[in-house]
Amino acid sequence: MKNGFFPALGTPLNSDGQLNADSYAGQVDIMIESGASGLLCMGSMGNMSSIRDEVYPDVAEACVGSAAGRVPVMVGVMDNSVARVMDRIYALGDLEIEGVVATTPFYYKSTDEQIYNFFSMLAAESYYPVYIYDLPVVTQSPITYEVLTELMKDENIKGVKSANFDMLMKIISNGVPEGFDILFSGLDIFDKAQTKGLLKNLDGMFTATPFNSGKMYEAANAGNGDAVTEYLGRIIKLRNEFVKSNVFSAYSYAMNILGMPGLYHPDFHGRVNAKAMEGIRRCMTEIGEIK
Repeated sequence: MKNGFFPALGTPLNSDGQLNADSYAGQVDIMIESGASGLLCMGSMGNMSSIRDEVYPDVAEACVGSAAGRVPVMVGVMDNSVARVMDRIYALGDLEIEGVVATTPFYYKSTDEQIYNFFSMLAAESYYPVYIYDLPVVTQSPITYEVLTELMKDENIKGVKSANFDMLMKIISNGVPEGFDILFSGLDIFDKAQTKGLLKNLDGMFTATPFNSGKMYEAANAGNGDAVTEYLGRIIKLRNEFVKSNVFSAYSYAMNILGMPGLYHPDFHGRVNAKAMEGIRRCMTEIGEIK
């Protein structure tokens, strides 16, 4: 996969829990037109864990169909056992994707040995390449340097997504196997990370800020670090506005403002209030995402 930004797509659902396919296709197009190097379908921002089982393969098929081979697509398969993750993978059939993305099981706090067992067992059974998703804020179980270096030896484990800057820098300093991708997800320091060789960045905020995301990576390609920091600051400003209320519900409203209708939040979260709507719209205007 090429260097650049990888949006974690939001999943727009209708009120009956079915995919809003037109909205989703529009999101894919906007991301690719903005310069995305690849897409993550149904990551944490895409609410994979709250999507109905019957809708799950529809979302993956819609993403692959809309991308139409223009950029690589990864698909989230997060669940609480190897067997349940494999059910997700089997539901994908034979879609042409770059690989599947899995966190450690999020219902249990796992030991290093259990984390190693989980990913090595998954890699042995999966007919798709496996990407490790390090998300300790949700899973309670961080991927350690020691575990990751062992898992990197597995031929069917092709990458890691993590915000652990120090661990990833240590991995890079000791040599990354050919064909193994490091996707850095620490949004607040993307500009710093790029100067240290972490050149593939993945986050859900890219989808809510297509203008600033595109400009940020244009600046990165031009070697303009000051501009990278400026555009990153705008993206973080909107993220901080989301945090004032409910992140997923605020994200829903922002995506609707951008012309991509649907519910992007879990069904029990509800919509943001009028005050939050006003703040989000004002912020999106200030950072140049809307007029």
